[in-house]
Amino acid sequence: MDPYSIIDAQLDRRAAENGWTVVKEWAEAPARFFYIGGRATFDCFQIVIDPPAADAVVVTARSVDTNDNQEFEQTWRGGVAEFDSLLNSALALVETWRSRAP
Repeated sequence: MDPYSIIDAQLDRRAAENGWTVVKEWAEAPARFFYIGGRATFDCFQIVIDPPAADAVVVTARSVDTNDNQEFEQTWRGGVAEFDSLLNSALALVETWRSRAP
């Protein structure tokens, strides 16, 4: 069984609402991550969801590339029931990174 099956319905719904392309496999293993483009040229951010385990989930937001070479990363941990809230926190932080002054 894919460890992500417990959150896939929520993630797929959010992805459809927001136009994200969620990558579901990496190096022949299950994965869940997507990218959010920045407002500045070359800015790119990533949201990564670790495989849920023991009714817990980990969401990480990070910069992939930034126009000003700044690096950003933050991780949230919580119960699977909190997944939507964890995702919202990650997205809100990415939005602040996207909106930073040049």
